[in-house]
Amino acid sequence: MIGVISGDIIKSQTIPKQQYDAMLYQLEQSLRNISGEQTLWNIYRGDAFQLQVNNPELLFKNAILVYLHLKSSGYELRQSLALGQIDNPRSDIKTATGSAFTLSGQGLDKIGNQRFVFNINEQQLDESLNLNLAFADVLLTKITQKQANALYVYLTSSDNSHAALAKELKTSRENVTKLLNLAHYQLIERFIKHTQHVIKNIIKGGE
Repeated sequence: MIGVISGDIIKSQTIPKQQYDAMLYQLEQSLRNISGEQTLWNIYRGDAFQLQVNNPELLFKNAILVYLHLKSSGYELRQSLALGQIDNPRSDIKTATGSAFTLSGQGLDKIGNQRFVFNINEQQLDESLNLNLAFADVLLTKITQKQANALYVYLTSSDNSHAALAKELKTSRENVTKLLNLAHYQLIERFIKHTQHVIKNIIKGGE
C-alpha cells in the first residue's frame, strides 16, 4: 500500500506570463524539499503534479508541507490524497498504475473549493479523520504567507524551539511565537500525528 497526492495550483491561469517561471520554480522546490527515497514526483500540464509517497504514514505531512511551502510564496494549492495499491511501479510515475493513482486523480477532479481531500480503496474510512481534515483545511486556508513560512520551518527544523526558529527566520522570538500561534501550529502538529496513527492502523487492518 502506498500514498499518492495529486495537486494543482489554484487560478494559475491568472498568473502573468512573466511570473510563470517563478511559480513553476517554487512548485519544483516544494516537491524537491520533501523528496527522497520515500517519494517520487512529476509535474504535468504546467501547474499540476503527482507525488508518490512510499511510506504512507507520511502522506498527510507531505501534503501539508507542500501546501505551506507554496503558500509562503503566495500560491494557493489544492491536493487530493489517496491510499491504495500500486500495480505497476515506475521510476517515472506518469506511467505507474494502481488504485492509489486512480483514487487520487479522481479526487482532484471532484475537489471543489477544498484544499485537501482524502480517499481510500476498499475500506471504510474513519469519519473522524475526514472531520479532522475538514477542520485542518479551514485553518490552513486562512493562514497568511508569513504564518505559512513560520509553520513550514517549525515542522521541518531539527531544532524547532522558538529561539532557534527566530534565528533562522531573522526575526524576534516573540514574533515567531505570534506567527505560530496564529497558524495554530500545535493543532496542525497534533493533526499530523493523528493521521500517522490512523494510517498505520489502516495498513495493519488491511494486512
